[in-house]
Amino acid sequence: MLLSLVQQLSRDEGLLRAWALAGEGAASSRPESVVLADARLALVQACARVEAVAAAVKAELVASAYGQITTATAEAVPDAARGGGAEASARAEMALALRMTERGTAAMVDGALLLTTRHPGTRWLLTEGHLSPAHARVIVDEASVLADEDVPALEAAVLRRAPERTVSELRRDVRRAVAKLDPRGAAERHAAAVQQRSVRVTPLPDGMAEIRALLTADEAQVVCGALDRIARDLPTADRGFGARAGSRADALVAVCSVLLDPTADGDFLPALTRTAAPVAVQVQISAATLLGLAEDPAHLVGHGPIPADLGRLLASDGTWQLAITDPEGRLLDLHRLRYQPTAAQRARVTALWLHCGHPTCSVPASRCDVDHTVPFNHEAPGTGDPDDPGGGHTTCRNLCPRCRLHHNLKTWWGWTTTLLPDGTIAHRTPLGRVYEARPEPQPCAA
Repeated sequence: MLLSLVQQLSRDEGLLRAWALAGEGAASSRPESVVLADARLALVQACARVEAVAAAVKAELVASAYGQITTATAEAVPDAARGGGAEASARAEMALALRMTERGTAAMVDGALLLTTRHPGTRWLLTEGHLSPAHARVIVDEASVLADEDVPALEAAVLRRAPERTVSELRRDVRRAVAKLDPRGAAERHAAAVQQRSVRVTPLPDGMAEIRALLTADEAQVVCGALDRIARDLPTADRGFGARAGSRADALVAVCSVLLDPTADGDFLPALTRTAAPVAVQVQISAATLLGLAEDPAHLVGHGPIPADLGRLLASDGTWQLAITDPEGRLLDLHRLRYQPTAAQRARVTALWLHCGHPTCSVPASRCDVDHTVPFNHEAPGTGDPDDPGGGHTTCRNLCPRCRLHHNLKTWWGWTTTLLPDGTIAHRTPLGRVYEARPEPQPCAA
């Protein structure tokens, strides 16, 4: 029914216009072009909900069909009841009917069985259209390492916020919950995974090749941080949007070329020496876990949850950072009247937000601009109440990390931000929609 209505509206411009304007109200001041664009976006959202409902129905049918085909095969061919023959035959039967590989069919069946037998909360959200199929797959796949009795606690920990999370954000949430519910298993899986560290080269078309390095999470952050630093000093550095990955490739080739050819230009290499500032790898870990009194997962900024043992190892190789607070425990922002944030403010804001403050963006805060949510008043920087969200001061409350793309959206391309009294930032789009973002709950909080 919903899909039929969406099809009619999407194909009939006059009907879409009438529907959109009827729901707008006489008091609306939005231009008609904005109203129609917003209506088409609403149709896209409706299609996504239809996809979710269809995925839930499909999962239930796949699970029940697999069970019935297996039973029917075992009854019709008694020999198939031994050695898993009936199950293999059922997968082959479904693979042919759906024009899928048997490996793909097996993955589909396994996912459907897990969803319908272990994840009632996830299945309900999917059936109601509140989760996408991709979100549901993340929960099912990442929770597959847990015992059945731990799954209810996992769903209790992640499902409340799941509908408002992107797939990558939800994956971090689920991995953190899995590590907290099964710390011993997380440590064992990490130890086994370390043994698989490798670097491999795969030939690709068009004269290209892919180098894939499988490293521990902290090693990967160090490598990427070093490449980013070197890339900034290369004469060919490209400062355009989306250029970070290409600049890292230039840096990697340049470093290796200098190591193999002493005559190559290596003016950028001082960035690698011990006289340079170390590459920052930020780890958050609870005091109880650091002292060995708990096994909650630590959080590696730019990656996500890591086992407690690895968090303690990284913390032992780091340095303490001092945060000055008033008697009530609030951080003192001593430089609110200057435009540029202090190093302490940058560190505090980065630790608070973890990622870009734009909703759904996962760029690590350490790679973002530290931006004023309420614009700084260059004409009269001392005016306004510093405790007022509208003051526009250089305070941790008014500062937010924004990647360059989303910084430009706010500065130049019609997006506006409002700082609410509780610290939430409301983002208003050019279509007039409002989306809220707030600092992530601290990953190492109890």
